[in-house]
Amino acid sequence: MNNTYNTFFVVNPASAHGKTKKNWLRLENYLRQNDLDFAYKFTAKPMEAINITREALYNGYSRIVSVGGDGTLNEVLNGFYDEEYRKINTESFLSHIPMGTGGDFARMFNISADLPHVYNIMTNYQEYPIDIVKGTYTNFAGNRESRFLINVADVGLGCQTVYTVNNRSKILGGFLSFLTSALISLLTYESQLVTVKIDDNELYSGRATMVVVSNGRYFGGGMKIAPEALLNDGLLDITVVNDLSKLDIIQNVPGIYQGKHINHPAISIFKGKKVELSSPEELLVEFDGETPGMGSIILEVMPNELKLLL
Repeated sequence: MNNTYNTFFVVNPASAHGKTKKNWLRLENYLRQNDLDFAYKFTAKPMEAINITREALYNGYSRIVSVGGDGTLNEVLNGFYDEEYRKINTESFLSHIPMGTGGDFARMFNISADLPHVYNIMTNYQEYPIDIVKGTYTNFAGNRESRFLINVADVGLGCQTVYTVNNRSKILGGFLSFLTSALISLLTYESQLVTVKIDDNELYSGRATMVVVSNGRYFGGGMKIAPEALLNDGLLDITVVNDLSKLDIIQNVPGIYQGKHINHPAISIFKGKKVELSSPEELLVEFDGETPGMGSIILEVMPNELKLLL
């Protein structure tokens, strides 16, 4: 497909420990030298990508390109909807250039920030209708609110790792940043009591190391947590990791990167359209590399809700 869309880039210059600004300027120059017409804007603070995206869509741009990490992508996705969770433009499209730390969503499509590769997806792209997820939780001000996500939501050790990553320097890059943060989190983390309801049926209740609800396959800087997940099947893949010892967790980390953990006797895999996570303890939640609040959490798949151009 090579139709021309009115294109707007939303760029997070602070992602990848500030490297994205320099990389973007190089990419911008390359695309303009190749006669591409587009507009862009830098984000200046967290959550600003949501409003920048909304403004671009209201101003008639139909293709929005997220430039940054998974967190930036999540903000841009949420900008496709107004404050009442209504889609601003039903004929809009999302693209993504990975220049952040994790790059987990990009792995599903083998997207890179290589200059010729970006030029190709801007001019010779394919359209992919995909599912997204609506998550409802309690924000840090104590109010219930909803947010959309495109890749993964989780509670437990994975969420704590993301929280640690986001509060430490990311100068080591994606893989090492997540790995070192996982080890740091493991030293202090204790499993939590979690009840998991899937399509209104209680399927797990007890202590869990983590629960991951996946639309995509990867999280945590390349861990293949849901190897069977598809972005267009109308289903969520739920991975429940029981109360494992710290030694068992360390021993199984390599297997998670390869997707081999699904055969572990202490890991349960489910599929469903609606997931509810609750706990008598404080349950911090992660959506696409960000930690917007805590539980209880409701996650509902929205089939064929979004069109990607990649």
